[in-house]
Amino acid sequence: MGSGCILNVNKLKAEWGCIVMRKGWLVSFVFLSILAVILGATMAAPSQKKKWHIAIVPKALTGEYWVRCKKGAEAAAKQFGVQLTFVGPSAETEVDKQIDIVENLLTRGVHALGISPCDGKALVPVIEKAIAKGVPVVTVDSDAQTPKRLAYIGTDNEKAGEIAGQELAKLMGGKGKVLIIQGVPGAENLMQRVKGFKRVIAKYPQIRIVSEQACQSDQTLSLNITENALTAHPDLGGIFGVNAPGAPGAAQAVKAAGKTGKVKIVGFDALPDTMRYCAEGVIQAIVEQRPYRMGYLAVRYLKEVLEGKKIPRMVDTGVDIITPEQAKKMLLTPPK
Repeated sequence: MGSGCILNVNKLKAEWGCIVMRKGWLVSFVFLSILAVILGATMAAPSQKKKWHIAIVPKALTGEYWVRCKKGAEAAAKQFGVQLTFVGPSAETEVDKQIDIVENLLTRGVHALGISPCDGKALVPVIEKAIAKGVPVVTVDSDAQTPKRLAYIGTDNEKAGEIAGQELAKLMGGKGKVLIIQGVPGAENLMQRVKGFKRVIAKYPQIRIVSEQACQSDQTLSLNITENALTAHPDLGGIFGVNAPGAPGAAQAVKAAGKTGKVKIVGFDALPDTMRYCAEGVIQAIVEQRPYRMGYLAVRYLKEVLEGKKIPRMVDTGVDIITPEQAKKMLLTPPK
C-alpha cells in the first residue's frame, strides 16, 4: 500500500472521529435539553395552587333558607378559587338519602365536607368514616353528636331558643298556654332550640306548655297541628315555631280562626310566607338566622383547614329579631 493510501486512511479516520464527536455532542445536547424541561416542570409543580374540591351537604335542597346558604357557599368558592359541590336530599326527613350522598362524595374523592345533618346521631358513622379517610368535616347549621368533627358553623341554637322564649314570654305578659311546633325529630339544632326555650319558660310559673308536636318540616302539617291545638285549648296564648315551616303554618290557622293578635307567635327564619304574616301582625317576632354567612364561612374555613391552618371549633353566625314593623319595611325594600 502506498504512502498516499496511508494518508487517505488517516484523513478518513480523523473525519469520522469528528463526525462521531459532533453526533455525540448533538445527542448530549438533546438529552440535556429534555432533562432541563423535565426538571423545570418538576420544580415548578409545587408552586402551582391545588384546586381543592369542597362539598356542602345541606339537610335539603328545597326552600329559601338553603338557597341562601348555597349562594353564600358559591360566593366563597368563587372568591377562594375552589371547586364546589352543593348537593343534598330533597327533604329534611330523608336521613338515609343524606348518608348515601356523603358516601358517594367520599367515593368521588372530595377533599373536604361541610354537612348539615338531618339527624345529629344517624350521621355520626359516615362523618367519622370521612375523618378516618383524611377528609376534614365541619357541621353547618346543625351539629352532629361527635367530637371528631372539626368545627360547628351556625347559630348558637340554645341561645337562639332562649331569645325566642324571652320574646314569647314578653308578648304573652308572662302567663298563658303555649304550643311548641317542632320540626324533624332528631335534628340537633332543633333540640337545642327547644332546650333553650324551655329553660327560659321555666322561669315563668304562669306559662304552661300544653303540647309539643313535630310538623316534619311541613307547613301544612304545622297548620293541622295548630288547628287541633286551638280546638283542644281555646284559650291558647302562644305558639313557638321551632323551625322555618312552623310559624307560617301556625299563622295560617290562627288567622283563619280569627285569633290574630290574641295568640302570639314566635318563629324562625324570614321566609316569604313568614314575612308576610309578620307584616300583617299574625306573627309577632321572627328569629332570623344567617344561612348565607353559614355557607360562606363553611367553604372559607374548610379551605383554610386544607391549607394546614387552624380554625375555631365553634363559629356562632348570630341571629336578628324581626318585628312586624321591620317586616313591613323589608317587604317594601326590593331584594338586592
